[in-house]
Amino acid sequence: MTKNPFDMSEMFKAFDPAEMQKMFQPQNMFAMFQPQQQSMFDLDGIVKANKRNFEALQKANKSAAEAYKDMLDKQMEVFGQMTKTVREQYQWAEDNAGPDTLKAKQTAMNDAVEEALTMMKKLADATREANEQAYEQVKGQVSEAVEEIKKKK
Repeated sequence: MTKNPFDMSEMFKAFDPAEMQKMFQPQNMFAMFQPQQQSMFDLDGIVKANKRNFEALQKANKSAAEAYKDMLDKQMEVFGQMTKTVREQYQWAEDNAGPDTLKAKQTAMNDAVEEALTMMKKLADATREANEQAYEQVKGQVSEAVEEIKKKK
């Protein structure tokens, strides 16, 4: 049995919400700020004081990862729906028809794949645009927060 070239399950593992959540654990996030010598900041205390916020961040990131995986699943559903009927017709034509019918079915399959890929790209573009809009909304808040921190010096 040959491997299905449209099986994206290995790629989807990269978007497993549990795996993505590990990246946003407070210990992992703050590890890069830990100098080799004694720190003047009690990062462990900061993490403990903000535990609720880190948990909310983990939950939000898990939700975002799930939404992205859902988009990928929907892309594959679109592809499957667009190509299933044509594959069935192609199989029937291969078993029962001549070369002209096979050529027409091949053209139909190519058209279905092209249309499915176009729709899948639209889903990905819509997701990317939504992410960009969300970032733009928060970017201004980040700038304001940085200015507030600078004022507290």
